[in-house]
Amino acid sequence: MRPLTAVLIVALVAAPSAARANGESGGGPPTAFERFVLSACAPCVRESYPVASLATAPLALPGFPRAAAGAASRPGEVAIEVLRAQQLGRRDWTSLALRMSLSVMPSPGGEPYRLGIGLLDGSDVRALALAVAEMVQIASVPPANPGAASTDVDFHGGSLRVGVLRIRGEAVAYVQAGDLPTLMQRAVWEVPTTLYLPVTDLAALAAALSQAAATIETLRGNRQP
Repeated sequence: MRPLTAVLIVALVAAPSAARANGESGGGPPTAFERFVLSACAPCVRESYPVASLATAPLALPGFPRAAAGAASRPGEVAIEVLRAQQLGRRDWTSLALRMSLSVMPSPGGEPYRLGIGLLDGSDVRALALAVAEMVQIASVPPANPGAASTDVDFHGGSLRVGVLRIRGEAVAYVQAGDLPTLMQRAVWEVPTTLYLPVTDLAALAAALSQAAATIETLRGNRQP
């Protein structure tokens, strides 16, 4: 885990709205944090608190659709950080969020390629951490209904989706970023902004998300008028 450090950026302009899963611009900010930055935070101080950077190893998924097997064969990285925005001079006028940046390495020794960035409002991060911890247990036991062709367990909110997909008895974890209505209409492997992780990495992801939730709770508790 990285130590908590703050990067202060004083801005009069807002961050761009989240992208849809197909790369197009979304219909509006999906999080209260983005709406706050766009409409209620000017001049605005934005802080970033890095929490963790989790490397993902290439996976072999012979029983999965070709798109998933190809995407999972590349190493990647999940960068987790906490964001805080506050109106300059008003410490009581703030908003908090989780940001997860997804990257892959297209070729050995090459530059990382950014798949997408997902945001989740700070009030939902503890629930996400608990859900991922439960997914660790789900992924480690046989499916309740072995006759199902596939089983998908997920947590989604803001512009972020985290889940476990099981096909033909083989399980893989995934993280997606983008416009949720678009993500939810497609099969997991049809979304290009999907980063696959071994289910054995879920415990480390849950721990990082729990640390992010604790950071948000600390920042919220330290807020002073």
